[in-house]
Parts: sequence; C-alpha cells; structure tokens
Amino acid sequence: MSHLYEVTGFQSPCAEFAEKPLSLDERYLTNKPSLFMIESAGDSKSLGIVKGDKLLIDRSLRPKEGQLCVCVIQNQFQILKFSSKLLQGQDPETGDFVWGVITTLIREFNRRVED
Repeated sequence: MSHLYEVTGFQSPCAEFAEKPLSLDERYLTNKPSLFMIESAGDSKSLGIVKGDKLLIDRSLRPKEGQLCVCVIQNQFQILKFSSKLLQGQDPETGDFVWGVITTLIREFNRRVED
C-alpha cells in the first residue's frame, strides 16, 4: 500500500531574499568571440597590475579616455591608459594600434609561486 503525503505549511521568510547563484560566465563573458585572457608578465605598479594577474580583454570595445588598454607599440604589446593623444604621435608605418580594452583583472592572492 503506498502512502502519499502532502506537504503543507508556509514559505520560508527568507525566500524573498534568495539570490540567484553568481555566474562568472554571465558576469564577465558577455561577448565571447571578442574576449581574450592574458597573464601579466611583469609589474606595472602605476597601473595596479602585478606579475601573474589575469587580464580579460574585449577587442570589440572602443577605448575611452583613461581606460586600460593593450596596445601594440613598435611591434610590442604594452598595457597603457588610453589617451586620445596616445596614438596620434605614432608613426603609421610602425602599425601602432589599440589591440583591446581591459575589462577585468583577476588576481589570485594565495597562488603558489614556482621558482
């Protein structure tokens, strides 16, 4: 003989405060075809970047004044604060350009340093 039980009662008082789980994909990977992640090879204290930081770069964005960007200057990747004057003085023959806009910095505080 099977018994069916009906659950009765009231909803938890905390249910209205329930949040949907945090999804890093939904938050940071909004434009996947144009997103790239690079790892910083060195420190740039003036920009707040340290060796090993992961930088999420969106190549589809147009840089705005003061944003951190990955630029190609004299065939070298550099992280710079964008300025409208940044590339104006560059020689077009060198092919200097803004490669992408840095949108997110990921820093692991307890990563194991390998010698």
